[in-house]
Amino acid sequence: MSKSEGRPLSERTATAGAWTVGGKLFGKALDFISLLVLARFLGPADFGVVAMAMTAVQVVEALSELPLSAVLLNVEKPTARMYDTAFSMAVLRSVAIIAVLAALSWPLSVLYHEPRLIALQCLLATAPAMRGLVSQRLVEFARVFDFRRDVALEIFGKAGSLVIATTLAITTHSYWAIAAGTVSTTLVMMIVSYAFAPQRIRFDLSQWRLFADMVGWNAAGQVVSAINWQVDKIVLPRFVDTMTFGRFTSADNLIGMPLQAIIVPLSKPLYTAFVATRARGDTARVYLKAYAGIFSLVGLILLMIAILAHPIVQLILGPKWLETAPILSWLALTAIAMLPSVVLPPLAMALNQTRMVFFNLTVQFTVKVPLIIVLAITMQLQGVLIGHAVASAVAFVTCLLIVRQMANLPVKTQLLALVRPVMAALPTTVFMLLAMNTFSALETPLYLFLNLSWVCTGAAIIFAGSSLALWKMAGCPDGYESLAVRLTGKMIRRT
Repeated sequence: MSKSEGRPLSERTATAGAWTVGGKLFGKALDFISLLVLARFLGPADFGVVAMAMTAVQVVEALSELPLSAVLLNVEKPTARMYDTAFSMAVLRSVAIIAVLAALSWPLSVLYHEPRLIALQCLLATAPAMRGLVSQRLVEFARVFDFRRDVALEIFGKAGSLVIATTLAITTHSYWAIAAGTVSTTLVMMIVSYAFAPQRIRFDLSQWRLFADMVGWNAAGQVVSAINWQVDKIVLPRFVDTMTFGRFTSADNLIGMPLQAIIVPLSKPLYTAFVATRARGDTARVYLKAYAGIFSLVGLILLMIAILAHPIVQLILGPKWLETAPILSWLALTAIAMLPSVVLPPLAMALNQTRMVFFNLTVQFTVKVPLIIVLAITMQLQGVLIGHAVASAVAFVTCLLIVRQMANLPVKTQLLALVRPVMAALPTTVFMLLAMNTFSALETPLYLFLNLSWVCTGAAIIFAGSSLALWKMAGCPDGYESLAVRLTGKMIRRT
């Protein structure tokens, strides 16, 4: 047994999570630099037209998502034919994505009265196609909690995108810079993945039955999830101008940065940890620790974004984007209620109950889709924002009930796990509200950056200190705080 394997599972999961989140954060930092440049050389209308094309791309990609790596991870010793089958299914998926998006490009251009969508969408279709062709052999490193190659892929892809997108934005002032950056990310990641984890190129579907059950439920869930996720972007362009739609999608993308940087990369380590604890029946305890930890960390970031939305927009996007700030603030607050549900998919897959994810998505679909459509038609942007809030509340309650049934965790236990982070957020909120008085509309970008830096740092310290005090008062129970204290102590001793 290696030194790594001898460590407690919680520490191995946290270390793996630190690698994946760190890599994702670095990638998002590169995205952030790219956004700073793009927002100054392009306008809301440019972002809006690309967002129209990306809506169809993201829906089709989500509809066709295949959990091939998850299936391979569930098998103790995958054979070469299993990898061949996974690769073959990925190829078929990529071909289907390009064909469907190319066929949809003209009807969507007519629907939105935007002829530029045809060429734009055909180019963007190659991004999800190449993303699905990343080497399946990377799963072997995930099996032993080694995610360094995933981190490197993220960094290489984002670095390539930064160079290409910013160069084109500066030289052409065209929305094609955004599209080129999106495609170049997945192209670089696909190529480098085969250098890190070589896989033979062989078409073979002989092991398709191995993937059938999980892929089947996942496909059903993805259909509902894709519509839930993109219904606002599908409906809204029909009732608002391109500039307003550009503001909405830019705010939504800013909210997505912390979610994608922390939650998405944590999915693999969490799934691996849930699988490892399944045999000894300890999955519920691990889930609670992850559930409360993610709520605390990401919830704090979203709370900062909600309260400090105006200076954040002024710094990142510039003065011409200030009308985006109220949208950003509202979306950040509603996203907090969605956080508990992000740990549900890896838990369900580990317990072989993927159908429960489908049930959760179906409930959200039943509420969110008709609500967004009706409110968008009657109240335009304001209606969509109200629909987001209602849908988030429904998702929160539904997640509590599903986890109670699936993992035998009472709703009361799940809610109690959130008491300490919610209480710690109260003094943090008061501090940030008072600190808002230090910001001015006439501040230079440097002053804005320095001001935001000390306010966010102070808020983080207050939240961490309050959380630690509440944890001590509760008798130091086994939770995410104990893991954080233990890992911090080890880092200090090593230093």
